[in-house]
Amino acid sequence: MRKILSLLLVPMLMISISSLTFAEEAGDHPDNDQNPHDNSGNDNETGQSDDNDENETENDVNETDDDDFENETEDEIQIMNATLGAEIRLLQLEKAIIKNILKGEMVIAVLKSLEFNTTELESLLADLKAVLEDVRAINASANDSVARFVALKQEARNATKLFKESLHSLLDDVTLREIRERVRELVGDDLQNYTRRIQNRIRQFNSNQVYRLFGIIGEANMSLLQDYLNGNITLDQLRFQLSKTMNQMNHERQHEVFSELKEERIRNKIHAKESMDDLKHHGNGKGHGESP
Repeated sequence: MRKILSLLLVPMLMISISSLTFAEEAGDHPDNDQNPHDNSGNDNETGQSDDNDENETENDVNETDDDDFENETEDEIQIMNATLGAEIRLLQLEKAIIKNILKGEMVIAVLKSLEFNTTELESLLADLKAVLEDVRAINASANDSVARFVALKQEARNATKLFKESLHSLLDDVTLREIRERVRELVGDDLQNYTRRIQNRIRQFNSNQVYRLFGIIGEANMSLLQDYLNGNITLDQLRFQLSKTMNQMNHERQHEVFSELKEERIRNKIHAKESMDDLKHHGNGKGHGESP
C-alpha cells in the first residue's frame, strides 16, 4: 500500500508544482518574443496573433470566441491579486496594444502609398491609441485594476476586430498576406524593451511564489532561485528541481504540501471567477488586494 502511495505522490507533486500560481514566461522571451525553452503550451494567451510570433497569454487583443476570451482572461487575472502580478498583466496588455498600433500604422502607410482611402482605419487606430493611454493610466495596486484591465482588454479587442474587418473589405487575402509579411519584419524590434521589462517582472513574481513555497516546505534553495532570477534556468527547469526537492520529503509531509498548494490554487480560481462574474453582472470586480 505504501508503495502504491509513493507512486501516486510523485505525479501529484509534479502537478502541485505546475499548478502553483506562476506567471508563464512564454511570449516574453527578450530575444525573440517567444521562450524556446518553455514547453507549457500556454497561454494560447490569449488566442493567437495572425503572425503567430508571440504566445498570446500576452493578453491577446485579437479576435477570439467570446467563451475562449472570457476563459483566458479569467486565467490571466489569477495573478492580479498581487501588485506585481497586476503590473505584469497590464504591461502585457500594453505591449499587445502597441504591437497592433504599430502594425496598423504600417498597414495604413502602405495603403496610402497605393492611394486607398484610409479614413475609417485611421479613426479605428485612434480609438486603439485612446485605449492604450487608459491602460497606461491604471494604478496596478488600485482596487479597480482588475476591472479596468478586463474592460480595456475588451475595448482593445473590439477595436482590433473592427480594424481587421475594415481592412478585409479593402484588400484581398493575397495582398493582406503580403502586407503582413512586410509589417512582421518591422514590428519586433520596437517591442524589445517591453519584452525585457515583462520578463524581469515575471521572474520576480515567480521568485516570490517560490519564496512562499520554501516557507511551506521548510527548506530554501537560494542558489536555485538565483539561477532562475539570472536567467540561467527556465521556469520548467525550476519546477522540476522543486519537485525533486519535495520528492525527498516523507509521504505525510508531501501530502500536506500538495494539499496546501491545491487549496491555494482553488482559492485563486474561485477569486478570478467571482471577479469575472461581478464584472459581467455589475460592471465591477474584486480588485487588487481583496479577498475572495
